[in-house]
Amino acid sequence: MTLLTDVYDAFLASINDDEWIFWDEEDTKRDFRMILNAAMPRFKFPKHDLSIEDEHFVEDLSNAEIQILACYMKCEWLNRSILTWERIKPQYEEKDFSEANMLDKLYSALEQELKEAKLKESIYYRSIDRKPFDYT
Repeated sequence: MTLLTDVYDAFLASINDDEWIFWDEEDTKRDFRMILNAAMPRFKFPKHDLSIEDEHFVEDLSNAEIQILACYMKCEWLNRSILTWERIKPQYEEKDFSEANMLDKLYSALEQELKEAKLKESIYYRSIDRKPFDYT
């Protein structure tokens, strides 16, 4: 069985953020679970059941599936970061600070991550038992 922490670890390895450093363990787990729950519907046709029991998936996930879920978690986290940024940007009134530039960078990062997730997913769909699909 694949533990949720396996997906969380893959997600954390793909970001460079310390948002959760001062959070207690229960709040962190709850937040990761919310991000995972938001990410799971984006994974259209997983080959394994993504149902969750306790702190693990009911079926073993492949590394490709874990990485796809982590990628979609990153998309959800980036989207949340953008929405949070839009709420707090009025606090930044420095003359040399460009809120448009910051938002543009965040949106670009989100778009790039969505492309990466879709690429990983398309590669995943084209393989059977880790072998390319024989189209002949």
